[in-house]
Amino acid sequence: MMTGLRTAFVAAMAAALLSVPGAVATASADSDESLREPGCAKLGASGWGWADIHNVCGHTISASVEVDGWDPSCIQIGPGGVGRIGLEAGDEPYYAYEC
Repeated sequence: MMTGLRTAFVAAMAAALLSVPGAVATASADSDESLREPGCAKLGASGWGWADIHNVCGHTISASVEVDGWDPSCIQIGPGGVGRIGLEAGDEPYYAYEC
């Protein structure tokens, strides 16, 4: 009896593994932006000394941006909102992230 269960389990796992390549191909077709910025925080417009962070989720988040050197402190952004974060002169934001 145990051998039959083990065989059924192995067959089920093999079927599951064979279906994974389709999911991987779908994920790789996503835009580069979604790969860099998982989660709710998305980098918006930026300029000299500031950057906007969009909260694309339905709950409040804390977020910041990645820059060379020290990252700015996290700010709170409400659901679906945009928060403006201050940057030091010469900082260029690469992406936003949740803190």
